[in-house]
Amino acid sequence: MKKLDEATALAIIYANTRRKPENRKEDIMTIARSFDYLIKLYGSRKAVSEKTDLSDEMIRQFLTALKLPKEIQDMISERKIDSVDAIRNLATLEDIKQIETAKIYSKSQSKDARDIKRLLNVGKLEVKEAKNLIDKAKPKKFHVFIMDFEDTTYQNIVKNAKLQKIRPADLVRKIVTEWLNKN
Repeated sequence: MKKLDEATALAIIYANTRRKPENRKEDIMTIARSFDYLIKLYGSRKAVSEKTDLSDEMIRQFLTALKLPKEIQDMISERKIDSVDAIRNLATLEDIKQIETAKIYSKSQSKDARDIKRLLNVGKLEVKEAKNLIDKAKPKKFHVFIMDFEDTTYQNIVKNAKLQKIRPADLVRKIVTEWLNKN
């Protein structure tokens, strides 16, 4: 991380809090350390809020990252976790569940720690159980293909689908899937 001075800390904050997370140049830990530096320099979060024109709440949310265990902070620095919302949710969990949840979250495709948090708190589940339930509940991605068939081919598909007691589209999907699995 760059050596912080007032100008550098302000530049990091201005450049990284006024754009979408995917367009941020710096990780959340660097931004949080910049806020922390300015709070020590100016004496309060309120003074930093006034200087940066950011809400006290936003500053507090970034600072939450500094209170998490080092292992999670490392994940944040590496941008395996790159969401202030996720960090806030992780911070509300018991210490013992934070690291395990963070590891699962950082590998998750859904990038939604709120679902895991709800199941941990409300469902009294272990982290891995919560993640498995979420994965099962998430809709699978699917793609649609529109295909032209001659009338005779289409009639054969419909006829075979009736024999197998499935929809014509399901029969085509089954045939294509089986063909792809063979090749």
